[in-house]
Amino acid sequence: MLCDFIFKMNGGEEMKKLLRYLQKNWIRVWLVVIVFLCATVVVFAAYTEVSSVKRVVLTTASPGEPFSSNCMHTTISSRRLTATEFPVSVCNFDQDFPKDYCTTKITYSMTAELKVKINNKYWNISELENLKNNGTITEEDYNTYLGKVSKYGIRKFEDDKNGTLSTDTWNYFTSANGYKVTFDSDELRPNRSSTDIYLVKIDDADLKSDEAMFYVFVTATPSGGVLSELSVRLYGTAKKMEEASWSGSILEQDCDTTDYDFYNYVITGGGVGNLNILWNPKYLKVNRFFLEENNLTTTDTTIDNETWKKITIAVDSTKKSRYEFQLFKAQENMSLSSPSDYIKCEFTKSSE
Repeated sequence: MLCDFIFKMNGGEEMKKLLRYLQKNWIRVWLVVIVFLCATVVVFAAYTEVSSVKRVVLTTASPGEPFSSNCMHTTISSRRLTATEFPVSVCNFDQDFPKDYCTTKITYSMTAELKVKINNKYWNISELENLKNNGTITEEDYNTYLGKVSKYGIRKFEDDKNGTLSTDTWNYFTSANGYKVTFDSDELRPNRSSTDIYLVKIDDADLKSDEAMFYVFVTATPSGGVLSELSVRLYGTAKKMEEASWSGSILEQDCDTTDYDFYNYVITGGGVGNLNILWNPKYLKVNRFFLEENNLTTTDTTIDNETWKKITIAVDSTKKSRYEFQLFKAQENMSLSSPSDYIKCEFTKSSE
């Protein structure tokens, strides 16, 4: 029926010629068809393989933002110094992945500000006069603070473009600069590993004191609004003063409106002790590479009549004050509007 229809539409003769050609050359025609089918299968297999690889990559540890430091982080914490000078680096790579450097130039500003801690709150030096006037601190304390501020400073020690800056002078905190020093428009070079280094100076007397009097707040702010700001509080004492507190949080803040494939969980804190990380396996899974790299074993525990998973990490903020790993959904097509409900941290301070 179909052939009769084609014959009528095309006069019949041309179709007859085509059929006679196919009959004489059927082996050649079938070879062409087989080659075409094989090529189609190979292309489909290659596409499937690429898709599979992409899915596998998501389950492995991967670099974070290419803007990092030896002591500054996106969540600010305090760091005790054991010497009067301390180097602060700014890098164009993740500290855990130094070979994965940024391919574009990074422009940033570096700011250092001197503050004091009074009644568990950090105050600018310019605010001390108000504290004196309202009786929070005495006239003697006020004069002591002002007499010491000029002993703290910062200078750029090494520039990635110009090498070590041995002749660079110290920038001390004074009333003239508002007790704040800023390096504007510093740069990290693209397509190669790039690091700038600054030196922070504190008073030698701090290293003999039981309590910290001054804190140097150091902040690196990248331009463009794409990369995250980094910061740290630096201080000196004769003994450890890290706050015995650790906490964790999911980095993605819009989980109620965005359906992520996975989440980044960040833990920061201070002090020495044991940190329990617990999660509900009905909803979340911890990246197994994080468990393997840190030699962690999961155990079961009961919370609200449900079985949760638990790992325990011995933490010491003088050695490491930040942990980060990925969380995955327990089921691929699961939608979680509040994943933070299914993971938490419990810190137990060391008795020593």
